Amino acid sequence: MAENDNEQPKKKGLSKGIIAIIIAVIVLAGGGAAAFFLTASTPKATYFQAEKNSMEQLQTFTETRYEDELNWYEQSREKPVSQTVNLGLNLEGLENSYYADPQTIAMLSNAELTINSETDLENKQAYSDLSVNVGGMEFSGIAGYVEGPDVYAQLPFLDEVLKISDDDIGNVLTQFDPYTFTGNEQLGIEELVFENDAVLLSDEEKEYIQDEYLMFIYEELSDDSFESEKEDVEVNGDSISAEKITLNLSEDELRSIITSVLEKMKGDEELKEILKGQFEQTAYMPLEDPAVIEEQLNEVMAEFDNAIDQGIEEISSFQFPEGLQSTLWVSDNKVVQRDFSISLAPEGEEPVAINLSGGQLFNDDQIYFDHTLTMNDGSEEASIAFDGDFQGTGDTVTDNANLTFAFDDSYAPVEFTAAYTGDETLDGSTRDFDRQLQFTVENETVNLGWTGDSTYDGDQMNSNNNIALDFPGYVENVSMDLNTEGAVIDAVEGIDTSNVVDLGAMSAEELQEYFQGDFSNQLDQWLMQFGF
Repeated sequence: MAENDNEQPKKKGLSKGIIAIIIAVIVLAGGGAAAFFLTASTPKATYFQAEKNSMEQLQTFTETRYEDELNWYEQSREKPVSQTVNLGLNLEGLENSYYADPQTIAMLSNAELTINSETDLENKQAYSDLSVNVGGMEFSGIAGYVEGPDVYAQLPFLDEVLKISDDDIGNVLTQFDPYTFTGNEQLGIEELVFENDAVLLSDEEKEYIQDEYLMFIYEELSDDSFESEKEDVEVNGDSISAEKITLNLSEDELRSIITSVLEKMKGDEELKEILKGQFEQTAYMPLEDPAVIEEQLNEVMAEFDNAIDQGIEEISSFQFPEGLQSTLWVSDNKVVQRDFSISLAPEGEEPVAINLSGGQLFNDDQIYFDHTLTMNDGSEEASIAFDGDFQGTGDTVTDNANLTFAFDDSYAPVEFTAAYTGDETLDGSTRDFDRQLQFTVENETVNLGWTGDSTYDGDQMNSNNNIALDFPGYVENVSMDLNTEGAVIDAVEGIDTSNVVDLGAMSAEELQEYFQGDFSNQLDQWLMQFGF
């Protein structure tokens, strides 16, 4: 019997999705911050509780330091707010460069852009207008207003206001290109303007995952896998008496835990809905047909159990030659040092050794850390070193942080470094700040400075910012002034919609007639005042 030349060989290893699940499980089992409370005093409980306490301390530090800023952010999510933004450029450093026209640079350096906005996320209303002053000439009268799925545009040369609804965009597009568009496409105006993308999981979804999976992993880990002893460690120059807790999992034990989690995922309809919601957020693209996206998501979720079965089968031969070792040094119920290591690879491939180690001190008025992550497969090595010392939550703040990425394949090593320093003083509700960033690649350095002040006082705020760019030998003395004033308001005023042209209600012929007729005539008359 002849061989089928078109038959594709079975691919070795795990799919990217299953690998992601494995990594998530490893992180959780190896010391991820558990979001549950454990009262037992066993080494296992202390191990997870220390991670939880450390992450809570980091969150408390941030919330305490920037309490006024976070309060303003919450108000802007819950109440109508207005903001005025003024933007100006200083491009003097480009005037003598060979690739820029001096007259253009001088004109832009004297230009100013002003944006006035009003937003009410709860009632799905947003208004914005802008004006530009260039060389003494002011251009204004441009405004936009969004109410739910409806978008209104006000232009300085039109007597009428243009309108289009998100529900009508697909219909308009298909009239001009019926082969590309189905008529159901949307921009997703409400999602783009009003949705809070920072909330990836609801509180109910988080609670479900914590109860069903984090606690499951916790219970799967045997108490015998944890060992505890007293040991002194040095962190940031200080000697600390700590409890050293070591988690050791053999290759078979680690494989068993991952398999148990995958088996639990099978048939979990609630988990499928949570994952589908996450996929929807990442899969959505403007001007896509929602029905097509829904069909694609349903196909992916229909294969969920099959993918889990495949993962369970493939994990049986996946390599974890050294198992998993994770050691935490705990003091004051928080992690002060860690050392995590694992090697892993699909069957038949060279294992990649992964190690994360370093010290940290998380307190009420200081966040210090110094960690290094390395990955090595025997022929190539990549490392990320990151350290930081953030001091102060009151009147005086001093910060510094460094990041170094290095890759060495024995032929063309690469190194990238970034450094940050920050000095802040707080007087009442007014914060003065000087924040400096420096990036270095192959002996080329770019400096980015951010200085200014901000005041967050109840239902009002203002911020004055200067952002300066310095790239020695290329760009010098280039900066941008960005000043903002904001306040809580009663309601979004919007624009006058008594004279509206609804573009979404027009046929292709009517749209062509409008833009070639009334629209063009009014535009020509407006341009005449500028000599065009």
